[in-house]
Amino acid sequence: MTKYDIVIIGAGISGLSLAHYAAGAGLRTLVVEKTKRVGGAVHTHRFEAGASGFWIELGAHTCYNSYAKFLEIVEDLAMIDQLMQRKRVPFRMLVEDRLRSIPSQLNFFELLVSVPRLFFLKKEGQSVESYYSRIVGKGNFDKVFTHLFAAVPSQRADDFPADILFKRRQRRKDVLKSFTLPNGLQSVTDAIASRSGIDMATGSAAAQIEAGARSFEVKTANGERYVADYIGLATSPVEGARLLRPVCPALVDELAQVRVATVETVGVALAKELLTVENIAGVVPTEDSFYSIVSRDTVPHDGYRGFTFHFKGDQLDLDAKLRRIAQVLRISSTQLELVTTKQNMVPSFRVGHEDRVKKIDSLLAGKQILLTGNYLRGMSIEDCVLRSASEFSRLKTQTDSITE
Repeated sequence: MTKYDIVIIGAGISGLSLAHYAAGAGLRTLVVEKTKRVGGAVHTHRFEAGASGFWIELGAHTCYNSYAKFLEIVEDLAMIDQLMQRKRVPFRMLVEDRLRSIPSQLNFFELLVSVPRLFFLKKEGQSVESYYSRIVGKGNFDKVFTHLFAAVPSQRADDFPADILFKRRQRRKDVLKSFTLPNGLQSVTDAIASRSGIDMATGSAAAQIEAGARSFEVKTANGERYVADYIGLATSPVEGARLLRPVCPALVDELAQVRVATVETVGVALAKELLTVENIAGVVPTEDSFYSIVSRDTVPHDGYRGFTFHFKGDQLDLDAKLRRIAQVLRISSTQLELVTTKQNMVPSFRVGHEDRVKKIDSLLAGKQILLTGNYLRGMSIEDCVLRSASEFSRLKTQTDSITE
Protein backbone atom coordinates (compact mmCIF):
# COMPACT_ATOMS: atom_id res chain seq x y z
CA MET A 1 0.00 0.00 0.00
CA THR A 2 1.46 3.36 -1.12
CA LYS A 3 0.87 6.64 0.74
CA TYR A 4 0.23 9.95 -1.08
CA ASP A 5 -0.83 13.43 -0.07
CA ILE A 6 -3.57 13.36 -2.72
CA VAL A 7 -4.97 10.72 -5.07
CA ILE A 8 -6.87 12.10 -8.07
CA ILE A 9 -9.22 9.84 -10.02
CA GLY A 10 -9.49 10.78 -13.70
CA ALA A 11 -6.74 11.96 -16.07
CA GLY A 12 -8.64 14.39 -18.25
CA ILE A 13 -7.70 18.07 -18.29
CA SER A 14 -9.62 18.55 -15.01
CA GLY A 15 -7.76 15.85 -13.10
CA LEU A 16 -4.38 16.65 -14.63
CA SER A 17 -4.65 20.38 -13.98
CA LEU A 18 -5.51 19.63 -10.36
CA ALA A 19 -2.49 17.30 -10.23
CA HIS A 20 -0.32 20.04 -11.74
CA TYR A 21 -1.28 22.45 -8.96
CA ALA A 22 -0.81 19.84 -6.24
CA ALA A 23 2.60 18.69 -7.50
CA GLY A 24 3.69 22.30 -7.94
CA ALA A 25 2.97 22.86 -4.25
CA GLY A 26 5.16 19.90 -3.31
CA LEU A 27 2.34 17.44 -2.57
CA ARG A 28 3.01 13.81 -3.39
CA THR A 29 0.40 13.26 -6.08
CA LEU A 30 -1.06 10.19 -7.81
CA VAL A 31 -3.50 10.20 -10.73
CA VAL A 32 -5.55 7.05 -11.33
CA GLU A 33 -6.96 6.63 -14.85
CA LYS A 34 -9.08 3.69 -16.03
CA THR A 35 -7.83 3.87 -19.64
CA LYS A 36 -4.25 3.55 -20.84
CA ARG A 37 -4.16 7.07 -22.27
CA VAL A 38 -4.43 10.43 -20.57
CA GLY A 39 -6.27 13.56 -21.65
CA GLY A 40 -9.92 12.51 -21.50
CA ALA A 41 -11.85 14.73 -23.91
CA VAL A 42 -8.56 16.39 -24.87
CA HIS A 43 -7.79 13.65 -27.36
CA THR A 44 -5.42 14.11 -30.27
CA HIS A 45 -5.44 11.04 -32.48
CA ARG A 46 -2.10 10.59 -34.25
CA PHE A 47 -2.27 8.26 -37.22
CA GLU A 48 0.50 5.68 -37.22
CA ALA A 49 -0.02 4.05 -40.61
CA GLY A 50 -1.01 5.52 -43.95
CA ALA A 51 -0.86 9.12 -42.75
CA SER A 52 2.04 8.87 -40.33
CA GLY A 53 2.52 12.10 -38.40
CA PHE A 54 -0.94 13.44 -39.28
CA TRP A 55 -3.31 14.11 -36.38
CA ILE A 56 -6.87 15.21 -35.71
CA GLU A 57 -8.70 16.23 -32.56
CA LEU A 58 -11.49 13.94 -31.33
CA GLY A 59 -12.61 16.12 -28.41
CA ALA A 60 -11.60 19.69 -27.65
CA HIS A 61 -10.51 21.35 -30.90
CA THR A 62 -9.01 24.72 -30.08
CA CYS A 63 -7.96 27.13 -27.34
CA TYR A 64 -8.12 30.91 -27.11
CA ASN A 65 -6.06 33.71 -25.61
CA SER A 66 -8.89 34.23 -23.11
CA TYR A 67 -7.95 30.91 -21.45
CA ALA A 68 -5.74 32.61 -18.85
CA LYS A 69 -5.48 29.77 -16.31
CA PHE A 70 -4.81 27.18 -18.99
CA LEU A 71 -2.11 29.43 -20.46
CA GLU A 72 -0.47 29.70 -17.05
CA ILE A 73 -0.08 25.91 -17.08
CA VAL A 74 1.29 26.02 -20.64
CA GLU A 75 3.86 28.55 -19.41
CA ASP A 76 4.72 26.41 -16.38
CA LEU A 77 5.45 23.55 -18.80
CA ALA A 78 7.69 25.83 -20.94
CA MET A 79 5.41 25.22 -23.96
CA ILE A 80 4.22 28.77 -24.64
CA ASP A 81 6.64 29.14 -27.58
CA GLN A 82 5.06 26.09 -29.25
CA LEU A 83 1.66 27.68 -29.78
CA MET A 84 0.54 27.66 -33.42
CA GLN A 85 -1.79 30.04 -35.24
CA ARG A 86 -4.89 28.39 -36.67
CA LYS A 87 -5.58 29.34 -40.28
CA ARG A 88 -8.74 31.33 -40.89
CA VAL A 89 -11.11 29.36 -43.08
CA PRO A 90 -14.92 29.66 -43.12
CA PHE A 91 -17.59 27.79 -41.20
CA ARG A 92 -20.48 26.47 -43.26
CA MET A 93 -23.97 25.11 -42.75
CA LEU A 94 -25.11 21.90 -44.41
CA VAL A 95 -28.54 22.54 -45.88
CA GLU A 96 -30.12 19.76 -47.95
CA ASP A 97 -26.65 18.26 -48.45
CA ARG A 98 -25.20 21.49 -49.80
CA LEU A 99 -22.67 23.71 -48.02
CA ARG A 100 -24.04 27.19 -47.45
CA SER A 101 -22.63 30.27 -45.74
CA ILE A 102 -24.17 31.05 -42.37
CA PRO A 103 -25.23 34.61 -43.37
CA SER A 104 -27.12 33.21 -46.38
CA GLN A 105 -29.47 31.40 -44.00
CA LEU A 106 -30.39 34.44 -41.91
CA ASN A 107 -33.36 36.76 -42.14
CA PHE A 108 -31.53 40.09 -41.76
CA PHE A 109 -34.69 42.15 -41.30
CA GLU A 110 -35.67 40.01 -38.30
CA LEU A 111 -32.08 40.25 -37.01
CA LEU A 112 -32.02 44.05 -37.22
CA VAL A 113 -35.34 44.33 -35.41
CA SER A 114 -34.30 41.91 -32.64
CA VAL A 115 -30.63 42.72 -31.93
CA PRO A 116 -31.27 45.98 -29.99
CA ARG A 117 -32.75 43.81 -27.20
CA LEU A 118 -29.18 42.72 -26.50
CA PHE A 119 -28.63 45.96 -24.59
CA PHE A 120 -31.33 45.44 -21.96
CA LEU A 121 -31.99 41.69 -21.72
CA LYS A 122 -30.23 39.80 -18.94
CA LYS A 123 -28.88 36.26 -19.34
CA GLU A 124 -29.30 35.26 -15.69
CA GLY A 125 -32.07 32.72 -15.25
CA GLN A 126 -32.65 32.42 -19.00
CA SER A 127 -32.22 29.39 -21.21
CA VAL A 128 -30.30 29.55 -24.48
CA GLU A 129 -33.59 29.50 -26.38
CA SER A 130 -35.47 32.05 -24.25
CA TYR A 131 -32.57 34.52 -24.34
CA TYR A 132 -31.11 34.19 -27.83
CA SER A 133 -34.41 33.77 -29.67
CA ARG A 134 -35.24 37.30 -28.52
CA ILE A 135 -31.82 38.61 -29.57
CA VAL A 136 -31.76 37.13 -33.09
CA GLY A 137 -35.48 36.59 -33.67
CA LYS A 138 -37.46 33.38 -33.28
CA GLY A 139 -37.28 32.54 -36.98
CA ASN A 140 -33.50 32.94 -37.12
CA PHE A 141 -33.10 30.97 -33.92
CA ASP A 142 -35.15 28.00 -35.15
CA LYS A 143 -33.56 27.99 -38.61
CA VAL A 144 -29.92 28.70 -37.74
CA PHE A 145 -28.90 29.39 -34.17
CA THR A 146 -30.41 26.34 -32.49
CA HIS A 147 -28.13 24.23 -34.72
CA LEU A 148 -25.06 26.42 -34.14
CA PHE A 149 -25.54 26.24 -30.38
CA ALA A 150 -26.03 22.45 -30.51
CA ALA A 151 -22.68 22.12 -32.28
CA VAL A 152 -20.81 23.54 -29.26
CA PRO A 153 -21.70 20.82 -26.68
CA SER A 154 -22.64 18.21 -29.33
CA GLN A 155 -26.23 18.00 -28.09
CA ARG A 156 -29.41 20.05 -28.21
CA ALA A 157 -28.55 23.15 -26.20
CA ASP A 158 -31.85 25.09 -26.23
CA ASP A 159 -32.47 24.32 -22.54
CA PHE A 160 -28.91 25.12 -21.41
CA PRO A 161 -28.46 28.18 -19.16
CA ALA A 162 -27.80 31.13 -21.47
CA ASP A 163 -24.74 32.21 -19.49
CA ILE A 164 -22.86 28.88 -19.53
CA LEU A 165 -21.88 28.44 -23.19
CA PHE A 166 -20.27 31.76 -24.02
CA LYS A 167 -18.45 33.69 -21.32
CA ARG A 168 -16.76 37.03 -21.55
CA ARG A 169 -13.14 36.68 -20.43
CA GLN A 170 -10.19 39.03 -20.59
CA ARG A 171 -7.82 38.22 -23.44
CA ARG A 172 -4.04 38.07 -23.33
CA LYS A 173 -2.78 40.29 -26.13
CA ASP A 174 0.65 38.61 -26.09
CA VAL A 175 -0.85 35.27 -27.17
CA LEU A 176 -2.43 34.17 -30.45
CA LYS A 177 -6.20 34.66 -30.45
CA SER A 178 -6.87 30.99 -31.23
CA PHE A 179 -4.21 28.35 -31.18
CA THR A 180 -3.17 24.73 -31.05
CA LEU A 181 0.22 22.99 -30.84
CA PRO A 182 2.32 21.23 -33.52
CA ASN A 183 1.25 17.80 -32.25
CA GLY A 184 -2.22 18.78 -31.09
CA LEU A 185 -3.74 19.87 -27.79
CA GLN A 186 -3.03 16.54 -26.11
CA SER A 187 0.61 17.64 -26.02
CA VAL A 188 -0.31 19.70 -22.95
CA THR A 189 -2.02 16.89 -21.04
CA ASP A 190 0.82 14.51 -21.97
CA ALA A 191 3.32 17.03 -20.59
CA ILE A 192 1.43 17.41 -17.31
CA ALA A 193 1.28 13.64 -16.86
CA SER A 194 5.05 13.43 -17.46
CA ARG A 195 6.11 16.21 -15.10
CA SER A 196 7.99 15.50 -11.89
CA GLY A 197 5.97 15.09 -8.73
CA ILE A 198 3.07 13.28 -10.41
CA ASP A 199 2.77 9.49 -10.43
CA MET A 200 0.39 7.96 -12.97
CA ALA A 201 -1.54 4.69 -12.54
CA THR A 202 -3.26 4.05 -15.88
CA GLY A 203 -5.15 1.09 -17.27
CA SER A 204 -7.17 0.24 -14.15
CA ALA A 205 -10.29 1.94 -12.81
CA ALA A 206 -10.81 3.10 -9.27
CA ALA A 207 -13.15 0.46 -7.87
CA GLN A 208 -13.81 1.79 -4.37
CA ILE A 209 -13.02 4.60 -1.94
CA GLU A 210 -13.04 4.00 1.79
CA ALA A 211 -12.77 6.75 4.39
CA GLY A 212 -10.64 6.44 7.50
CA ALA A 213 -10.35 8.82 10.44
CA ARG A 214 -8.08 11.29 8.60
CA SER A 215 -7.37 9.64 5.26
CA PHE A 216 -8.84 7.73 2.33
CA GLU A 217 -8.02 4.39 0.78
CA VAL A 218 -8.50 3.93 -2.97
CA LYS A 219 -8.77 0.40 -4.34
CA THR A 220 -8.40 -0.20 -8.08
CA ALA A 221 -9.85 -2.94 -10.25
CA ASN A 222 -6.46 -4.63 -10.56
CA GLY A 223 -6.05 -4.88 -6.78
CA GLU A 224 -3.79 -1.90 -6.13
CA ARG A 225 -4.41 0.09 -2.93
CA TYR A 226 -3.42 3.70 -2.24
CA VAL A 227 -3.82 5.83 0.87
CA ALA A 228 -4.06 9.64 0.77
CA ASP A 229 -4.98 12.55 2.99
CA TYR A 230 -7.04 14.09 0.18
CA ILE A 231 -9.06 12.56 -2.61
CA GLY A 232 -9.81 14.35 -5.90
CA LEU A 233 -12.55 13.21 -8.27
CA ALA A 234 -12.28 14.30 -11.89
CA THR A 235 -14.72 11.79 -13.32
CA SER A 236 -18.17 11.98 -14.86
CA PRO A 237 -20.91 12.82 -12.33
CA VAL A 238 -22.22 9.26 -12.71
CA GLU A 239 -18.86 7.72 -11.78
CA GLY A 240 -18.31 10.32 -9.06
CA ALA A 241 -21.64 9.43 -7.46
CA ARG A 242 -20.74 5.73 -7.46
CA LEU A 243 -17.38 6.27 -5.80
CA LEU A 244 -18.64 8.77 -3.23
CA ARG A 245 -21.67 6.76 -2.07
CA PRO A 246 -19.90 5.14 0.91
CA VAL A 247 -17.93 8.32 1.69
CA CYS A 248 -20.34 11.25 1.31
CA PRO A 249 -23.94 10.18 0.48
CA ALA A 250 -25.21 13.77 0.48
CA LEU A 251 -23.02 14.59 -2.52
CA VAL A 252 -24.35 11.56 -4.36
CA ASP A 253 -27.88 12.97 -4.42
CA GLU A 254 -26.68 16.20 -6.05
CA LEU A 255 -24.39 14.50 -8.60
CA ALA A 256 -27.18 12.11 -9.58
CA GLN A 257 -29.24 15.07 -10.78
CA VAL A 258 -26.63 16.25 -13.30
CA ARG A 259 -27.81 15.07 -16.71
CA VAL A 260 -25.30 13.66 -19.20
CA ALA A 261 -25.29 12.91 -22.92
CA THR A 262 -23.17 10.59 -25.02
CA VAL A 263 -21.29 11.93 -28.04
CA GLU A 264 -20.16 9.39 -30.62
CA THR A 265 -17.21 10.77 -32.57
CA VAL A 266 -15.71 9.49 -35.82
CA GLY A 267 -12.51 10.98 -37.24
CA VAL A 268 -11.23 10.40 -40.77
CA ALA A 269 -8.11 11.36 -42.69
CA LEU A 270 -7.87 11.44 -46.48
CA ALA A 271 -5.27 12.32 -49.08
CA LYS A 272 -5.90 15.83 -50.36
CA GLU A 273 -6.30 14.74 -53.95
CA LEU A 274 -9.37 12.65 -53.07
CA LEU A 275 -11.39 15.66 -51.97
CA THR A 276 -13.20 18.42 -53.81
CA VAL A 277 -14.86 19.93 -50.72
CA GLU A 278 -13.69 23.50 -50.07
CA ASN A 279 -11.37 24.23 -47.14
CA ILE A 280 -13.51 24.75 -44.04
CA ALA A 281 -13.14 25.24 -40.31
CA GLY A 282 -16.30 23.29 -39.60
CA VAL A 283 -19.81 22.43 -40.74
CA VAL A 284 -23.10 22.57 -38.83
CA PRO A 285 -26.07 20.71 -40.36
CA THR A 286 -29.65 21.89 -40.05
CA GLU A 287 -31.07 18.39 -39.61
CA ASP A 288 -28.85 15.32 -39.64
CA SER A 289 -27.47 12.36 -37.70
CA PHE A 290 -24.52 14.44 -36.50
CA TYR A 291 -24.19 17.74 -34.66
CA SER A 292 -21.08 19.08 -36.34
CA ILE A 293 -17.99 18.47 -38.43
CA VAL A 294 -14.69 19.99 -37.31
CA SER A 295 -11.96 20.14 -39.94
CA ARG A 296 -8.18 19.97 -39.65
CA ASP A 297 -8.03 22.59 -42.46
CA THR A 298 -7.31 25.20 -39.77
CA VAL A 299 -3.89 23.52 -39.41
CA PRO A 300 -3.00 22.73 -43.05
CA HIS A 301 -0.98 19.65 -43.94
CA ASP A 302 0.91 19.04 -47.19
CA GLY A 303 -0.64 15.66 -47.93
CA TYR A 304 -3.79 15.09 -45.88
CA ARG A 305 -7.03 16.60 -44.71
CA GLY A 306 -8.91 15.44 -41.64
CA PHE A 307 -12.51 15.69 -40.43
CA THR A 308 -14.09 14.92 -37.07
CA PHE A 309 -17.81 14.12 -37.08
CA HIS A 310 -19.68 14.40 -33.78
CA PHE A 311 -22.67 12.06 -34.14
CA LYS A 312 -25.85 11.92 -32.12
CA GLY A 313 -25.87 8.97 -29.74
CA ASP A 314 -27.54 5.63 -30.50
CA GLN A 315 -28.73 6.50 -34.01
CA LEU A 316 -26.32 4.88 -36.48
CA ASP A 317 -23.88 1.99 -36.34
CA LEU A 318 -20.33 2.58 -37.55
CA ASP A 319 -20.99 1.42 -41.14
CA ALA A 320 -23.94 3.80 -41.44
CA LYS A 321 -21.86 6.63 -40.01
CA LEU A 322 -19.11 5.99 -42.56
CA ARG A 323 -21.64 5.99 -45.40
CA ARG A 324 -22.98 9.34 -44.19
CA ILE A 325 -19.45 10.75 -43.90
CA ALA A 326 -18.70 9.64 -47.46
CA GLN A 327 -21.89 11.32 -48.74
CA VAL A 328 -21.03 14.62 -47.06
CA LEU A 329 -17.41 14.56 -48.26
CA ARG A 330 -18.50 13.46 -51.77
CA ILE A 331 -16.30 10.38 -51.90
CA SER A 332 -16.79 6.63 -51.96
CA SER A 333 -17.05 4.93 -48.57
CA THR A 334 -14.32 2.53 -49.78
CA GLN A 335 -11.90 5.46 -49.69
CA LEU A 336 -12.35 5.82 -45.93
CA GLU A 337 -9.36 3.76 -44.86
CA LEU A 338 -7.98 5.99 -42.08
CA VAL A 339 -10.74 6.01 -39.47
CA THR A 340 -10.77 6.39 -35.70
CA THR A 341 -13.60 6.55 -33.16
CA LYS A 342 -14.17 7.88 -29.66
CA GLN A 343 -17.08 8.15 -27.24
CA ASN A 344 -17.36 11.01 -24.75
CA MET A 345 -19.85 11.61 -21.95
CA VAL A 346 -20.71 15.30 -21.61
CA PRO A 347 -22.99 17.19 -19.20
CA SER A 348 -26.44 18.46 -20.17
CA PHE A 349 -26.88 21.69 -18.23
CA ARG A 350 -30.24 23.15 -17.26
CA VAL A 351 -31.32 26.50 -15.86
CA GLY A 352 -30.65 26.44 -12.13
CA HIS A 353 -27.38 24.53 -12.48
CA GLU A 354 -25.48 27.27 -10.65
CA ASP A 355 -27.63 26.66 -7.56
CA ARG A 356 -26.75 22.95 -7.69
CA VAL A 357 -23.04 23.78 -7.84
CA LYS A 358 -23.44 26.07 -4.83
CA LYS A 359 -25.11 23.19 -2.97
CA ILE A 360 -22.28 20.84 -3.96
CA ASP A 361 -19.69 23.36 -2.77
CA SER A 362 -21.47 23.80 0.55
CA LEU A 363 -21.40 20.02 1.05
CA LEU A 364 -17.67 19.95 0.24
CA ALA A 365 -16.80 22.71 2.73
CA GLY A 366 -14.31 21.46 5.31
CA LYS A 367 -14.04 18.03 3.68
CA GLN A 368 -10.90 16.41 2.27
CA ILE A 369 -12.74 15.66 -0.98
CA LEU A 370 -12.11 17.75 -4.11
CA LEU A 371 -14.50 17.73 -7.09
CA THR A 372 -13.56 18.97 -10.52
CA GLY A 373 -14.80 18.30 -14.04
CA ASN A 374 -16.64 19.70 -17.03
CA TYR A 375 -20.03 19.47 -15.32
CA LEU A 376 -19.36 22.19 -12.73
CA ARG A 377 -18.30 25.57 -14.16
CA GLY A 378 -18.72 24.66 -17.84
CA MET A 379 -17.43 22.43 -20.62
CA SER A 380 -14.53 24.43 -22.03
CA ILE A 381 -10.90 23.64 -21.20
CA GLU A 382 -10.66 26.93 -19.32
CA ASP A 383 -13.76 26.16 -17.24
CA CYS A 384 -12.24 22.81 -16.24
CA VAL A 385 -8.91 24.37 -15.26
CA LEU A 386 -10.63 27.18 -13.34
CA ARG A 387 -12.57 24.63 -11.30
CA SER A 388 -9.38 22.68 -10.55
CA ALA A 389 -7.62 25.89 -9.49
CA SER A 390 -10.53 26.77 -7.20
CA GLU A 391 -10.52 23.32 -5.59
CA PHE A 392 -6.76 23.41 -5.13
CA SER A 393 -7.08 26.80 -3.45
CA ARG A 394 -9.57 25.23 -1.02
CA LEU A 395 -7.16 22.36 -0.34
CA LYS A 396 -4.31 24.79 0.28
CA THR A 397 -6.44 26.83 2.70
CA GLN A 398 -7.24 23.68 4.66
CA THR A 399 -3.64 22.43 4.75
CA ASP A 400 -2.38 25.88 5.78
CA SER A 401 -4.86 26.03 8.66
CA ILE A 402 -3.77 22.56 9.83
CA THR A 403 -0.09 23.61 9.69
CA GLU A 404 -0.80 26.72 11.74
